[in-house]
Amino acid sequence: MIKPATYIRDALKGFYPPEEVQALVRLIMERICGISTYQLLLGKDKDLSDTEKSKIKEIVNGLRAYKPIQYLLGIADFYGMEFKVTPAVLIPRPETAELVNRIVQDFQGQTPRVLDIGTGSGCIAITLAKHLPKTRVMAIDISAEALAIAEENARTNKVEALFARFDILSADTADKLCPEESFDCVVSNPPYVMEKEKKEMEANVLENEPHLALFVPDDDPLLFYQAISRFARKRLSENGRLYLEINARCGQAIQALLKADGFTNVELIQDLYGKDRFIKAKYRT
Repeated sequence: MIKPATYIRDALKGFYPPEEVQALVRLIMERICGISTYQLLLGKDKDLSDTEKSKIKEIVNGLRAYKPIQYLLGIADFYGMEFKVTPAVLIPRPETAELVNRIVQDFQGQTPRVLDIGTGSGCIAITLAKHLPKTRVMAIDISAEALAIAEENARTNKVEALFARFDILSADTADKLCPEESFDCVVSNPPYVMEKEKKEMEANVLENEPHLALFVPDDDPLLFYQAISRFARKRLSENGRLYLEINARCGQAIQALLKADGFTNVELIQDLYGKDRFIKAKYRT
């Protein structure tokens, strides 16, 4: 009988580079069979149940169709935590973890009032609530399905956060969302990929992840940043901070937008790969 690790490796050969196949083997064996990388290296194996065999076959078939492994497993790792993911939410990216880490460092030892705009799986909001104890965290999204997943992730990770359905593009959101409260930190990883960039994207992203959370019109690429800036000008506290993940092609344009809107200390920050990826700014009311 073929060992499951060998079956996975043989089935994915030619579909992915060898090093990626090895990583997928380790991940599937650990998640589905409970066999660690160390046990694999020692040649440890076990008899699989029919359920495990069926699940492995299902995942392998999905990978051969270039579906993301996170959706096939239903789980994504982010900042040392696990998050449920479905095609209704984006898969959390390492770049977003960089953004979260910057906020955690900036507010270490403090208890800011945080708003996450376009929360998706809730990875930003939940991670901030976990790593900034006693922080009041609120998160909004236009998708009811995404909010249900975010709420489940908050329960799983044992944190408290308030989730609400709002459309940041609606002009009255700033007036209706907790109108008596201001925020010390507003953070967002909004849709920012231009339609014309689709041809540059990998098929597994384009064909599986929610377009609602990815794309903006070519003729209005700053659509969400304009709305977020409008909201933040009304609802940030004195010297409150705004953190944004951005399209590298639009960094200077977003920086200019925020400066024109009265933000100060507007920093354009590169990610670990040297790409313009984040903006941090202050707003003095």
